[in-house]
Amino acid sequence: MKKIIILLSLLCMGSVWAGSLKTGNPERKPSGSVGLMTEQQGKKIEKFGEFISDEKYSEARSGLSAMLERLSDRDLYVKGIVYQLLGHLESTAGNYSKAAEYFKKAIDTDALPNTTHFGMMLQRAQLLMIDGNHRAGLTALDEYFKVVDEIPDSAFAIKANAHAQLEEFREVKKAIKQAISLSDKPKESWYQLLLAAHSELSEYREMADVLKILIAMSPEKKTYYMQLSSVYFTLKEDKNALAALVLAYENGVMDKETDYMQLFKMYSFNDIPYKAGQVLQKALEEGKVESNFDHWKQLGQTWYNARELNKALAAYDKASEFAKDGEIDITRAYLYVDMENWPKAVESIQSALQKGGLDENKTGNAWLMLGMSQASLKKYSQAREAFNKASDYKKSRNNAQQWLNHLKTLEERAQREVANNN
Repeated sequence: MKKIIILLSLLCMGSVWAGSLKTGNPERKPSGSVGLMTEQQGKKIEKFGEFISDEKYSEARSGLSAMLERLSDRDLYVKGIVYQLLGHLESTAGNYSKAAEYFKKAIDTDALPNTTHFGMMLQRAQLLMIDGNHRAGLTALDEYFKVVDEIPDSAFAIKANAHAQLEEFREVKKAIKQAISLSDKPKESWYQLLLAAHSELSEYREMADVLKILIAMSPEKKTYYMQLSSVYFTLKEDKNALAALVLAYENGVMDKETDYMQLFKMYSFNDIPYKAGQVLQKALEEGKVESNFDHWKQLGQTWYNARELNKALAAYDKASEFAKDGEIDITRAYLYVDMENWPKAVESIQSALQKGGLDENKTGNAWLMLGMSQASLKKYSQAREAFNKASDYKKSRNNAQQWLNHLKTLEERAQREVANNN
C-alpha cells in the first residue's frame, strides 16, 4: 500500500498549519463509515494507484471508471477514493477542469475524512484557478472557508493570487495581508504580490514599506534596492532615493553599467559631486563602466564641480584620447591656463587645433590662448605666430593686436635682461 499512501498524502492538506485562522465553524462529521472497503476493493485501488504513479494513465483511467460503475450507493467512501484518484490522474495529465470535476464528486460523497475532504476543497479551488477560471475558483475557496475549522495562511495567498488575476487589487491587499499576518515566516512571494498590488494602486508610500521588508529578506536581490530608489524619487524624497542606491552599492549587488551610472547621477542630482566622482572614477578604473569619451568627460565635469581640479584635468585628459574634435581640449586648456601650467596648456590647445571641429570664435580664441601660453613660456616667436593666426578671426582680432603690441614690450624687456646679465 506504500504507493497509494504516498499518492493520497499528496492530495490531502495537513491539519496542522504553520499559520492558520481558526474559523469557529461547526465540526464536520463524514457520512457513512470512513475507511470501510472490502479487501478486493483495497487491492484494486492499490493497483490503480500504482498505475498512476507509474504514469500508466490510460490503464488507471479505464480501471477506475470500470470500478466506479460497479459501486453501489452504499460504497460512498470507496466512491470518494475513486473520484479522488481520478481527479489526481487528470490533474497530473494537465486536465485541470476535469480534475476539478472529479474532486467535486469526491467532496459531494461527504464520506472522506476531514483532512482529505477539506484538502480536496482547497485543491479544487486551485485547479479551477490554474485552468483560468479564477471567479469559479474564488467561489470554491469561499465554500471551503465556510466549512473548514482552520484556514491555512497559504489559502489566503491563493485567494490573493486569484484576485490579482482578476485585477481586483484592493481585494489582493486584503487577502495577502491576512496571509502575512497569520504566518510566522511569510513567503517572499507574498510580499512581492502585496508590492504589486500597491504599485497598481499607485500607493508609493506603502510600496516603500514593503520594499524595505523585501530588502531585509533578500539583501542579495538588486531589484528591490532599485525599485525602492525609484519609489522614493517618485515621492520626491531624493535623499532616500540616493540612500537606497548607496545601500545597493555598499552591499555589492550592482552588476550593470546602468546601476553605477544611476548612482553617479543621483549623487550629482543631490549636489554631492565628490561622492559622484568617487563612484564613477572607481567604476571606470575597474571596468564596470565603459571607458569612453562621454564618461570621462562627465567625470571631469564632476570633479570640476567638486573643486578637484587636478582630478578634473586627469579625467579630461582621458576624454581627449577619445575625442573626435577639439572641444574637450579647449576645456582642458582653460583649466591649465588658470593653473598657469603653460606646457600642458600649449599641448591641449595644439591638440584642439589639430583635431578641429571648432567654430570660428573658438578657433580664434584657441590661437589667442596659445599665443598667451607661449608668451608665458617666453617663446616669443611661437607666440607671435599664434597671435597673427588669431588676428585672422574677427572676434579675437583686437585682443590679438593688443597682445602683439605687448609682445614687443616683453621681447625688449627680455633683451635688456640678457644684456644686463652679460
